[in-house]
Amino acid sequence: MTLLKLTLHHTPMLLIIGITSLLASGCASTTPDGDVNDPIESVNRNIYDFNEGFDRIILKPVAKGYQKLPGPVQTGTHNFFSNLDDVVVVTNDILQLKVEQFTSDALRLSVNTVFGILGLIDMGTPMGLPKHQESFADTLGYWGVGSGPYIVLPILGPSSVRDAPSLIVDFLVHPASQVSPTSAVVGLASVRAVDIRSELLKTTDLRDQLALDPYIFTRESYYQWRQNRVYDGEPPKVIIEDFEE
Repeated sequence: MTLLKLTLHHTPMLLIIGITSLLASGCASTTPDGDVNDPIESVNRNIYDFNEGFDRIILKPVAKGYQKLPGPVQTGTHNFFSNLDDVVVVTNDILQLKVEQFTSDALRLSVNTVFGILGLIDMGTPMGLPKHQESFADTLGYWGVGSGPYIVLPILGPSSVRDAPSLIVDFLVHPASQVSPTSAVVGLASVRAVDIRSELLKTTDLRDQLALDPYIFTRESYYQWRQNRVYDGEPPKVIIEDFEE
C-alpha cells in the first residue's frame, strides 16, 4: 500500500494541516510539563524539511495551476471527494455511537450520491444536512485512547503514534480501496491532494510569514486540530489550561 493511497482521506502535507488546525478551536496534547510529546524531534524535522521541499517544488506550483481551472470544475472536484470521504465519516459515526449524526451523514451521503451525480453537486447542505469530519483516529480519541508521541510522516505530514495506523483503517473503509489498478488510486490521490492544497494557498503563505519556527507551529497546531476533532469543538478545559501554560 503506497503512501499516496492514504492521502485520499488524510491531509497530504504538514503545511496544510498546520494551517487548517489554526482555524479550529482546541488545544495541544501535552506532557505533564506542558510540552508536546516529541521524543524524536530531530528525525521529525528531517522529514518535515523533505515534505516542505516536496510542497515547494511540486505540490504548490501544481495547486496554483489548478486554481486557474473554471470554478465549477474545482467545486465539482472538491464535492466529489468530499462525498467519498463521507463513507468514512458514516462508519466512524457508528463506531462512536453518534446516532443523530449518523442519521444526518448517511442521508447526506445518499442524497449527494443519487441526486448530486455521485457527489459532484452538494445537495445535502442546502437541505440542512451539514458536512461532518470523522476518522478512525477521532474514534480512538473519542473512546479515550491517547495520541502518544508526535511523528511526521513522509508526504502525509503531521501525525502521532495513535493517528498514523488509523490511516490504514480509514483507507480500507474508503471507496478508493476498491479501485483498481493501483495507478488509478494514485491518480485519485494526486487530484485530491492538489484540490486540498489549492484551497489553502493564501493561508499557508500567511503561516510562513508569521511563524518564527514553522515546525513547532505545525506540530502544536496539529494537536489543536486533532483535539478539536476528538471533542467536537469542545475540548476539556483542563487540556486548554495545560496548553496555555
